[in-house]
Amino acid sequence: MLKSILKDKNVKSIINNDIEYFDVQDIKDNHPELKIDVKEIVHINGTAMITAQYIYVTTEFDRMIKQVFPKDKK
Repeated sequence: MLKSILKDKNVKSIINNDIEYFDVQDIKDNHPELKIDVKEIVHINGTAMITAQYIYVTTEFDRMIKQVFPKDKK
C-alpha cells in the first residue's frame, strides 16, 4: 500500500533507520479495512510495526471469512 494513503488514514508511524514503519496495533484497532502480512511484522522498542509494502486493503473474501469465523473477544 502507498505510504501516502496510510498517512491520509492517519495510521501511526515512526521512522527507524530511514525506513517508515506503521503501528500494527493501530491498524488492528482503527482500520478494519486493512490487513497485514503477519510474517513481516518487526518489533521496534517493544512495539509491533510493519512497512507499507506489507499492508493491504481487505477483499470481499476477507470480509466474508471474518463473518464466518469471528474472533472471540474475551
